[in-house]
Amino acid sequence: MTLNPRFLKTLALLLPLMLAGCQTTMQRIADCKVGDWNMIGHKDGVAGENQNFGERKDFCASYETDKGKVDSAGNYLAGWVQGNWDFWSGRGVSDGRLALPVSQFEVRLASDEVRKHNTPVNRPAYEAGWNIGNGEYWNGLGKRDGTAGLPLAGQTEHARNSAQGKQIRFDESSYVAGWQTGNRTFWQDAGFSDARNGLPDSEFKSRAAKARAAGVQVLEDAYHSAWNAELINYWKNLGTQDAVSGKEFGLRRAEAKQKGLKILESDYRAAWEERLAVYWRQVGTDDGYGKPFQLEERMANAARDGVFVIGRSRALYTEAWDAQNARYCTVENAFEFGRANSGMAIEVCQGPLRDRLKHAFVSGQDYANAAVRHARAASDANELYARLDDLQRQLGRLEREIRGELERKDRVVNDDTRRQDRRREQERHELIDAINRIDRMAADAGRQADRLEREMQRLRRDIFLN
Repeated sequence: MTLNPRFLKTLALLLPLMLAGCQTTMQRIADCKVGDWNMIGHKDGVAGENQNFGERKDFCASYETDKGKVDSAGNYLAGWVQGNWDFWSGRGVSDGRLALPVSQFEVRLASDEVRKHNTPVNRPAYEAGWNIGNGEYWNGLGKRDGTAGLPLAGQTEHARNSAQGKQIRFDESSYVAGWQTGNRTFWQDAGFSDARNGLPDSEFKSRAAKARAAGVQVLEDAYHSAWNAELINYWKNLGTQDAVSGKEFGLRRAEAKQKGLKILESDYRAAWEERLAVYWRQVGTDDGYGKPFQLEERMANAARDGVFVIGRSRALYTEAWDAQNARYCTVENAFEFGRANSGMAIEVCQGPLRDRLKHAFVSGQDYANAAVRHARAASDANELYARLDDLQRQLGRLEREIRGELERKDRVVNDDTRRQDRRREQERHELIDAINRIDRMAADAGRQADRLEREMQRLRRDIFLN
């Protein structure tokens, strides 16, 4: 049966709504089973719905438990009242945050959302939420101005004028609180920036003088706490960089003294040591996979390579080299190297393993050769079987033609029909001979492919036996 395209289009539009309705019904049934009428009432209220306890009660009659029958009407009403308050206060908060005037309440009253549900009006809830949102707006603005290092007095007046232009209430206490938070961030950012750039904390004096001249509050503790915390990272970063760039700590010490910068040698040394530990572990790993053990050369060339030898260099390199060498010197690896016809440095592997690895490598090469011949034999077999199918179809058509000719009621037997019969019979014998020959060739190719597949399996299996 073919469905009407218009019906399918309508169904596609309605299906999401049907599914949403189904989910809503399932949720309402779940609410009934929980039996929390305060929650049910709150859900209706916060959705902008009117009180509809009667309808809810009827719906839940078949699902609610004994728990839901205790003062269900009173609990529903209390929940709905709170939900209705949350509905309006939430919209007030949203409008207040956007610096919209409190008169936006009238716009909300005329909205499709409110008209659709005929939502009971609650101006006090909206205004309470609006006051919260308005405070958050001014707090955020104050925080932004404080973080930018702008003076409180001038910015407060600017904000007050802005409020008049927007026709909204200026919440000075929220603005000032936000500005003070931003002002602390301003000084923290300054301390962080100076320490990150290797500047001494004496920079604070010039920063403080400029701030006071601009009428900006000075927070010395915020600056110094951020500077001290970031200075540790400054010296750690230097230690990490110098470990693999060949720079000496003495040079960093001289630079710091010249700038009057506090020196944190222990933090520098810890980061320097850790970076070198990573280096020696990494070069051991790099050398271990197919390269000889060359720690002595690495240590001799350390200065040339811009790194340093530490007390743990030998142990770190050796441990990493041994682990990686063990991963390299496996019969599976040797087999795959041979299979890919890629060279393998078997000489870096332990003596007792080398014969097994050489055998596995050669087996991998033999496997690759067998795989090529197997693919060729399989391809030949498939091609021959395809030809065999075609010949058998030709033979079938010819035999049907011969049989049909012999069974014709109006068949005339003469020299011409006898010659035609002999020609068809000759063609039939030739097809049978060709079929038999191709069948033998296809079987031979199939057996060759099977033999080569077994040979490949044996080659892979035997590397673990020697």
